[in-house]
Amino acid sequence: YGWGGEWGLEDLGDLLEEIFDSRSKENFRRTLQDDLFIQVRGDGLREVAVSDLMESQLKDAIAYFVRAEDSELFEQGFSISRPTNIRIYSIGEGRKDNTFDFVRIVDANSQERVFEMNYRNTRFAGGADKNIKLDETIELPAGSYIVSYRTDDSHSYKYWNAMPPDDPQFWGVAVFPATSVDKQNVIPYTAPKTLEPIVELTRVRNYELVSTGFELKKDMDLRVLCIGERDGSDDMADFGWIVDADTRETVWKMRAYRSEHAGGADKNRVVQDKIELPAGKYIAYYRTDGSHAYNSWNSSRPEDETHWGITLWAVDESDMGAVAYFDEDSYTAENVVVDINMITDRDYRREHFSLENTTKVTILAMGEGSDGRMNDTAWIKNMDTGRIVWEMDYYDTEHAGGARKNRRITETITLPSGEYNVYYESDGSHSFTRWNAPPPDDPQSYGVRILVTE
Repeated sequence: YGWGGEWGLEDLGDLLEEIFDSRSKENFRRTLQDDLFIQVRGDGLREVAVSDLMESQLKDAIAYFVRAEDSELFEQGFSISRPTNIRIYSIGEGRKDNTFDFVRIVDANSQERVFEMNYRNTRFAGGADKNIKLDETIELPAGSYIVSYRTDDSHSYKYWNAMPPDDPQFWGVAVFPATSVDKQNVIPYTAPKTLEPIVELTRVRNYELVSTGFELKKDMDLRVLCIGERDGSDDMADFGWIVDADTRETVWKMRAYRSEHAGGADKNRVVQDKIELPAGKYIAYYRTDGSHAYNSWNSSRPEDETHWGITLWAVDESDMGAVAYFDEDSYTAENVVVDINMITDRDYRREHFSLENTTKVTILAMGEGSDGRMNDTAWIKNMDTGRIVWEMDYYDTEHAGGARKNRRITETITLPSGEYNVYYESDGSHSFTRWNAPPPDDPQSYGVRILVTE
């Protein structure tokens, strides 16, 4: 009790001011700091440099990264010739709902996660409650692996924002063979060729739409990593997708309901997928909105910020040579007879085509529509008869991604021989590069395309 009321630890600063009112608190802290020390006495003791001690402790490590500082990412590969027990020793930062500085081990070939440090497999490391320690032995089958350790932007070696752990020098990770027998199984690491991506659209900034065209010369299994932002309505604000370059059909898309938390803010999402694509030409896209992207985060960044975007890898090393690339902006499929695209505001376009025989054609059209009517629309006219033989009807369309008013249709019809005109007309708003709402998934195809299908 003091000064007419109760006081607790939270009032210690006020108590110091009452006692040391003739002296600044900062001077008091400095004076006290000069008097604090640890002294060890004993026979046969000698001083050893911390660096020498660390070197001795780490001499048998398969991989290690210690004294980790803010915003660092460490990755190192290792290989083992047969099933091997390894000991993982790591100190990091975490709470029940999330880990911030932690170790992860993945299979180097498949990139599948085989081990990850989390709150449940750790214990208190001393100091602040968020300091956690892992000391665990696991068995791994023969193969190649990558151990990684990443830190967030606060509370790390040299830059503690709370009390450090009992073993601050080991803030990071060290991986050891569990026994001398296990040590004999460790062999030189060779990075698999499948670690080289065939498509890499990453570090994507705000207001960007990036793409690349690639050709698979054979049927191929691909591994997809896509990291993006989920908006407040369980849709994706930043996301990637893949389309067939000939048909413009979406063959893969990042969807919120299939995503997992990517670390940091809850809206950071990640999808890791394995897909099979037949031989053909494809275009990979990634699009961002105007906030929360690489180097412009408005909330906590994801764990793997450098892969903000979409990345594709070949699953089998033998497929690496069966990939080629093309300019997606100038590409036109061989069976296209009309291609009117990248429509702008108040645009009116017309193209002519002829059919020598009765022919089946596929129409791919995209435009703006709402309340049952199309504002940006396409139609086909038979010039021999003067009749409109096809037009874009709102009720036949589906959502084209982005704003709900983005509509698209894919329809196959049979046309008799003759002369035809294809028309496209847009109103004064919401068109290619002049969107007044989120654009469609395939904005370059905003318009109409006609393909011969037989």
